[in-house]
Amino acid sequence: MLSREIPREQWIRFFDDFSKQHEGWIVIWEVLGSDIGDQEKTKRLPLVGITADVKGDKPRIDVMVGGRLDAHVSQIIEAPKRVWFKEPEEVGHEAIEVESEDGKVTLVTFSHVDPEVAERQLPPRA
Repeated sequence: MLSREIPREQWIRFFDDFSKQHEGWIVIWEVLGSDIGDQEKTKRLPLVGITADVKGDKPRIDVMVGGRLDAHVSQIIEAPKRVWFKEPEEVGHEAIEVESEDGKVTLVTFSHVDPEVAERQLPPRA
């Protein structure tokens, strides 16, 4: 994958545009860190959205997937330092990487699945 860094002054617009274009895409969401290893946060839930707030000295990025009461995961990434967009070698498989001040890396990988395909749907209700 080719990577390009998104400058902080472009985070709000980048995430707004990206979220509109990728809403409903299937997400694999991981958090990586030397103290925690590779932790899978979610697998196979649709993207609801990613937003950035860069006002003041405490920027943050919010990631939301699932979109249903029994299948919803969200996280605030405090003190993001760098954002990378990983352009796919294969169309429809983008990734976003967010590096935080504490050294943790949040990696959100996307897969586009046609709406007619059952794989795109949320897990069954419990």
